[in-house]
Amino acid sequence: MTIVKHVDKKSGRTYVYESTPHYDPVSKQQRPKRKYLGYLDPQTGELIPSAGKRGRRPGVKNVARSVPTPEPETELKDRIADLSAQIKEKEQRLSALLRENELLKLKLKAVADQLRVAMKALSF
Repeated sequence: MTIVKHVDKKSGRTYVYESTPHYDPVSKQQRPKRKYLGYLDPQTGELIPSAGKRGRRPGVKNVARSVPTPEPETELKDRIADLSAQIKEKEQRLSALLRENELLKLKLKAVADQLRVAMKALSF
């Protein structure tokens, strides 16, 4: 049995595993079997042990799927009005951007045509 340390590049956290060699008869090679022990504290360098249980904690599942409390009718109407105003603003902005995009395409085409004419004049 050996202790193996693995550094996660994204988080920078060092995970600690207990590795035991195991012979694989199919590949005829040694393969490691690892058991997760915990991770190292970055400041002290001490091993913070795992809980020893696999999977998600039972409380996490219930918190994530909590049912929102219903809002009063007036708040819903106000929210709907705000959202529809935001939608109108975004639609106006989108149409303005589409118009600007078309104008830029026309200008780009004109510049490309002028460049073609200039290239023909230079090539003789």
